[in-house]
Amino acid sequence: MRMTTIAITAAVLAAFVPAGSVAAHESPEHALEAGRVEAMRAATQAFLASLDDAGRTAVQASLDDNARRTAWSNLPASMVPRSGLAVAQMNADQRKALHAMLAAAFSSQGYLKTITSMWHEDVLHELTLAAIAKLPDGDPAKERGRAFAPNFDSEKFFVTVFGDPAGKDWGWMMTGHHYAANFTVADGKIAFTPLFLGANPQTVPDGRFAGWRLLQHEADRAFALLGAMSPEQVKRAVIAGAVDNTVFAGKGRQDRAGAPKGIPASALDPVQRQLLLALIDEYLGDASDEAAARQRAAIAADGPDKLHFAWWGPTGDPKARYMFQVEGPSIIIDYVREGSPGGGFNHVHSIARDPRNDYGALWLEQHYKEAHQD
Repeated sequence: MRMTTIAITAAVLAAFVPAGSVAAHESPEHALEAGRVEAMRAATQAFLASLDDAGRTAVQASLDDNARRTAWSNLPASMVPRSGLAVAQMNADQRKALHAMLAAAFSSQGYLKTITSMWHEDVLHELTLAAIAKLPDGDPAKERGRAFAPNFDSEKFFVTVFGDPAGKDWGWMMTGHHYAANFTVADGKIAFTPLFLGANPQTVPDGRFAGWRLLQHEADRAFALLGAMSPEQVKRAVIAGAVDNTVFAGKGRQDRAGAPKGIPASALDPVQRQLLLALIDEYLGDASDEAAARQRAAIAADGPDKLHFAWWGPTGDPKARYMFQVEGPSIIIDYVREGSPGGGFNHVHSIARDPRNDYGALWLEQHYKEAHQD
C-alpha cells in the first residue's frame, strides 16, 4: 500500500517520542535512532511502492551483491555506466518519493548538499555549452564537447535499494557525476559511508549563478585548523609540497597502507583539537543526527592518538592545488582541489569513509571489495 505524505511525516516525528514512552532498558539515544530507522524505512518503502514493476526490478538488488553495492562512481555516466534506476526515468510522484527517502536519511545540511550537487550538473552543462560555443566550427574539440556535454545532467543520478526495507538489514545508494551516497541499516544501526561529494566548478565563475560555492565549509575548517597550528605543528602536518593523488580514498582505495600520516590529535592543544573535531563534524553532519552520533562515538572511543590530520600542497593559498586528510580507525576524510578546464584549481573532490564499516560491512559481517577507479 502506498504511504501517504502524512504517514511518512508521522514516521519521522516518531523519532521524537516522549521520554515516558521509552522502555526502561532503552536510552533516549537508542529511541531516537530507532525512530530515525523507522522514518528511513517508511520513506524507502513509499519510494518502492511508487514505482511500477519495471522500475522496482531496476532499482532492487541483494544486500550481498558486491558488484552492485560498490557500483558507485564520481565519473560521468558515459565513462562509468551506473546500475539502478535513473531520475530521468521517474515521474513527478516518484521523484517526490525519492526526495522524501533522501530527506529521511540525511540531515538538512546533507540533503541540501545532495540536491545542490544534482542542480550543479545543470550549471556545469550550461557552462560547458557556453565554452563550446566559443570554439571555431570544425574544431575537433567542439564536436567532442558536444558529445560529452549530455553527461552533465541533474537527471543522470541513479538509485538502487538493497535488501528489503521491511527487514532488519537493508540499504540504498544514489550515485551520479561527482556524487555517491550509501546508507545501510543493520539491526537498528545506521551507516552512511562511503559518501562522495564533488564540484566543478567549485565556485561558479560567471553568469546568473556567479559566486555560488559548493563544499566551501570543509576547506574553511581545514584552513582554520592549519592556521591555528604553530610552525612546528605545521611541519608535522604537511607531508609534501605537492598533492599525491594515490592517497585519495576514492573508489577502490578503501584500504590504507602503512601508519596514519600527519600530526596526531594528541599533539594538538584543546582549541586545535576542537577545530579538528569541527572539521570532522562538517562531514558527520551530512548524515542524520543519530547516524552522526554513532560515528562520533566510535571516533572518540578510538582515542586522540589514533586520529591524524595531514596536508599536501601549499598552506597559504586557498585557490592553489592542495589536499587534506583526516584519518583514524573509524574515519577517513579526504579533500582535494583538482585542475579546471580553464586553468586553475576550481574543482574539488571530497569523501568520507569508515575503514571498518563502509556499507555497514562490520555490522553485516560482510566484505565489500571495490574495483579500482582511476
